[in-house]
Amino acid sequence: NIQLDKKTLVVLRWLALIGQYITISIVFFLFNFELPFFYCSIIILVGVFTNIYLQLKIKENQLNNFTSTIFLFYDLFQLACLLYLTGGVTNPFIILLIIPAIVSSTFLYLKSTIYLSVITIIILFILTNYHLELPHPGELHFHAPDYYLYSIPVAVIIGLIFLTYFGTRFGTESRKRSEALNKLELILAKEHELESIGLQAAA
Repeated sequence: NIQLDKKTLVVLRWLALIGQYITISIVFFLFNFELPFFYCSIIILVGVFTNIYLQLKIKENQLNNFTSTIFLFYDLFQLACLLYLTGGVTNPFIILLIIPAIVSSTFLYLKSTIYLSVITIIILFILTNYHLELPHPGELHFHAPDYYLYSIPVAVIIGLIFLTYFGTRFGTESRKRSEALNKLELILAKEHELESIGLQAAA
């Protein structure tokens, strides 16, 4: 049965949200770079509310495939919005965009992984052509030549394909081992039960 532990997802999302807020705070307040801090903070705050909802309102400890996919899709969309406001594919944190698909490849059905991967690729190409400027100090602007700009999403997509493939293989093999162990435990339990019945009959 395909399921994702709620506690694992909640912890991962808290780490991501805290990391996002620390990053934009350092860039804005410490480095004094220009970036839409207010809008970035609103996006992160909405993510905080969704994680509180996940933690307190959803009672299941094991999330089914559909619920897990919805939350991973939201995380992908939320990060895409932040990246749009902070340089698009020129932002070094663009690599984090592949994490939802990798998590899906390890824990969820292949169909969910394919959906998330396709959406990730579409978002990458959108962020290549449409995004605000990379945060910068004053008048200094970062301009990437076209060959470099388009090589970034290609490199990220290649990484996405490799990592989701290995995640899928690892997840499948792990589930097979778990199912085999469960079957072995069931057989041993039945044998123990039969042995106990035999001893009682002999007595």
